[in-house]
Amino acid sequence: MNGEKPMRMVRSGGAPRRWTGIVAALAAAAAMAGLGAGPASADVPNTAANTSGARTLATAPGPASDARLERFIKKAPKWRRCGLFRCATFTVPVDYADPDNGKTFTLPLIKAPASKPDQRIGTLVAAAGGPGQSGTWMVRTFHETWPAQIRERFDVVSFDPRGVGGSKPAIDCSLRAGDKPIGKPRADLPLVGEVAPYYRLIVQACARGTGKDVLPHVGTANVVTDLELLRAALRQDTISFLGYSYGTNIGQRYADRFPRRVRAMVLDGIDTAHLGWDTDSVHSARARTAALHAFARACARDPRMACPAGSAKGVLTAIDKVIARAKAKPLRAGRYDLDADTVRAVIGGTLIDPSSWRGLSTALGAAADGDGTPLADLRVQLSTPSVSLPVDEVTSVVNCLDRPHSRNLRDYERLAGQIRRIDRLSDGTNLTCAFLPSPAVAPTPARARGAGPIVLISHTRDARTPYRWAREVAGNMPSAVLLTYDADGHTVYATGLSSCVDDTVTRYLVDLTPPRNGARCTR
Repeated sequence: MNGEKPMRMVRSGGAPRRWTGIVAALAAAAAMAGLGAGPASADVPNTAANTSGARTLATAPGPASDARLERFIKKAPKWRRCGLFRCATFTVPVDYADPDNGKTFTLPLIKAPASKPDQRIGTLVAAAGGPGQSGTWMVRTFHETWPAQIRERFDVVSFDPRGVGGSKPAIDCSLRAGDKPIGKPRADLPLVGEVAPYYRLIVQACARGTGKDVLPHVGTANVVTDLELLRAALRQDTISFLGYSYGTNIGQRYADRFPRRVRAMVLDGIDTAHLGWDTDSVHSARARTAALHAFARACARDPRMACPAGSAKGVLTAIDKVIARAKAKPLRAGRYDLDADTVRAVIGGTLIDPSSWRGLSTALGAAADGDGTPLADLRVQLSTPSVSLPVDEVTSVVNCLDRPHSRNLRDYERLAGQIRRIDRLSDGTNLTCAFLPSPAVAPTPARARGAGPIVLISHTRDARTPYRWAREVAGNMPSAVLLTYDADGHTVYATGLSSCVDDTVTRYLVDLTPPRNGARCTR
């Protein structure tokens, strides 16, 4: 729901440890969110990316402008009972530039019908985080936590985006036995040169497993068109929309392209796609560092935490020592080893949820003594079954296809050095995008001109999507209303954390009464 990704451990005696580190490093991809698409590789044709990802948001094809899409919306989804919900599938073209080529995605749908149909307002489409999390899983898991008025008065609908979860086809970056790094390490690039052959291998595996003609078409611009087709297929003149984390990216782009189709929109944990690939990464690193310092202060002053040190500085030193220990020799955790990349990813993943901080403090103390089991337990808690494959590869691929970036590995070397100076939880060596297609045109800031009020929600101390992003998006969208939640964490609506946020947002979704711009909640 919040855009976090499951992280991996590798069984002792399994794959070579360098591969372990590379794959675990991909689990930190959301922390590097914004590494845009890179140079085309021999495995993934660049032309396909430019036909579906390079258009400006205003001119990308949609049902209103392309009669060839009518057959995809002609038949409404055929809902069937699936436990407490209704399920269906929805077919969309792989390539919107050539929708008649016979290649399609089949997307899973889920619906929680309004429990008071006589008071039904309409359809509320909910979009999950990631990129890479399953919307159908989100509804199954969290529907009961949403306010009663939402469950009573809306048909809550969600979907697995193209390439994600139960989508057919789905993004598949699985390595095979016998796969070997491609190319030689770059000795002239001390920070990223060694890992480049492994990232090239991973990208080749993504193209092989997903399909060379499919992979370039899983970017967010295409997901937005899918959403508009879905609205039309549901026979809704307008929809209400609730997006979490990466789902806010989908929402912004949808409102920008189809502002008159939005009845109400709530975006919680504001993502952005229009920043430069390196600027985005630096912002994310700073936000995560701020959250880590907040954890260190809380740990040191809270007697309920089994804190590994008595001061915030001491906590940070203890974290550095645990990471160094795991780098020298992976921590044992039952049948598993936790290398330094996995340790960093677990700590970073836990930072977004302050309710997990007490467990993190205990785990750090145990890890300092060489016991990685509590950290492994935290990893399991983070690895919710929200998708049918690891989210880390999906996150990297979608972010790469969403914006252009440098084609020069020396720029990644420079960025890695900058990230390391800012963020002790990342070595800055995510090179996935260096070997994927690049869109030729960068997304522009969403304006959503003509849309009604759009409510943005952001924590002041968000470890995943910085508060400054919410303020910038609010400044770009004339109809945006920013509701600030003064707290640590990431995403808040319908989580039980804030009755103020829940009441304010529910009133808006039901009655179309937005909060005043600049409103704040503290609990």
